[in-house]
Amino acid sequence: MHHPAMHFKSEILYLKRNYQILTMDEVIRHLKSGVGFRKPAVAITFDDGYLDNYTLACPVLKKHGVPATIYLSTGLIGTSQRIWTDQIEFMLLETRKGQLGLPKLLGDKELRIKTKEEKEQVSNEITEALKKRPDAERTEIMRQLFKSLEINDNHGKNCEERVMLNWDEVQKMAKNGITIGSHSHTHPILSRMPIQKGKEEILESKKIIEENLGIKVKHFAFPNGKEEDFNEELRDYCRDIGFESVASVIYGTNNASKGDPLNLKRISATAPAWMLAGNLIILLLRNSLSKIKIQIR
Repeated sequence: MHHPAMHFKSEILYLKRNYQILTMDEVIRHLKSGVGFRKPAVAITFDDGYLDNYTLACPVLKKHGVPATIYLSTGLIGTSQRIWTDQIEFMLLETRKGQLGLPKLLGDKELRIKTKEEKEQVSNEITEALKKRPDAERTEIMRQLFKSLEINDNHGKNCEERVMLNWDEVQKMAKNGITIGSHSHTHPILSRMPIQKGKEEILESKKIIEENLGIKVKHFAFPNGKEEDFNEELRDYCRDIGFESVASVIYGTNNASKGDPLNLKRISATAPAWMLAGNLIILLLRNSLSKIKIQIR
């Protein structure tokens, strides 16, 4: 079994040989000017701010002189907390209980959580259901979940092993060709909360990064990234407070002649490298080769 870093290195080498790898600033300049890319181009992005961006990805990027963008959930940076979706999985893996009832979310259904596989399946089911609930309700149901699992709800937030970046690591990456963008403050589904709270999430994240790095933050990716997770008022707000791009996880390419910097599409990086190569070739065959920019997350 190959180490994830080996897959990543293979993918970077493949991309470097076959594509123009751009910074996010270069991408936006192309899209705003409408000038086609010299050859098919990609931008590499990471969401959330996980520690392995620094320990695994950054050395590979630096060695091969490849730029990338990391979108940070600032409320988690420099803490021992986890993103709420990861908290759920962590709690389920930690609990000694073999069954779970969660009436407000699951009705009368009782779920088996005895094996690791069962726990991971239930984690996915709960997470996807919670993404559709209003944010305040999601927070309350999570409290009930941790209580029913008989684990203190601070346990998943303050576990011993740090999984997110700290500001020292972020600063080092920013000085080594990594663009730092915003991914909200606490990683809620922004369309599932009052509009003013959503705006505060975006602005707070931007301000915190700017204060810690002394730079202007110009790029934003909204949590979960699906069409229903954002809206036009929040997109307009991003533009009004100085963001030049907004990234989703909606699958596809961005065309230089008609791409929208405030509605960027992305594709997920798939391992091994040959699978990523195949996905990119299919996308390119569907579009004009000279005008395509693909964001890989």
